[in-house]
Amino acid sequence: MRIGRSVISTSAIAVLSAAALTLSALPASAAADPEPKAQFKCGFHVGDNLDALYGHCDAPPRTDIVINVELGWGGDGGNYDMCVKPGVTRLGTYPSVWDATYTGRLCSAG
Repeated sequence: MRIGRSVISTSAIAVLSAAALTLSALPASAAADPEPKAQFKCGFHVGDNLDALYGHCDAPPRTDIVINVELGWGGDGGNYDMCVKPGVTRLGTYPSVWDATYTGRLCSAG
C-alpha cells in the first residue's frame, strides 16, 4: 500500500496542532523550560555534589524545630540533635550523614 503525500501532510499537521495545543495549556515558565530547576524539598534529601540537606517547610508563624541527624557508617554513636530554622540546612556530605528526621520538638535557632 502506498501512502499518499496528503495523508502524511495531514498527519504532520495533526501532530503539530496537538503539540501547540498542549504547550498553550502549560504556564509560560513550563513551556519555556521543559526541565524546571530543582524545587524546595521538605525533609531529608541528598542534593548536588552529595550534599546531605534538610528542608524545613514552615508557614507563619515561624517555628524552629529539632531534627535528629543520623550519621552513616554504623551505629547510633555519633547521632545528634540539631535545631534548624525554616529553609534548607546543609548537614554534611552523604553518606557520612545518612538521614535526618523531625523529633517532634520545637527550639529557638535565633
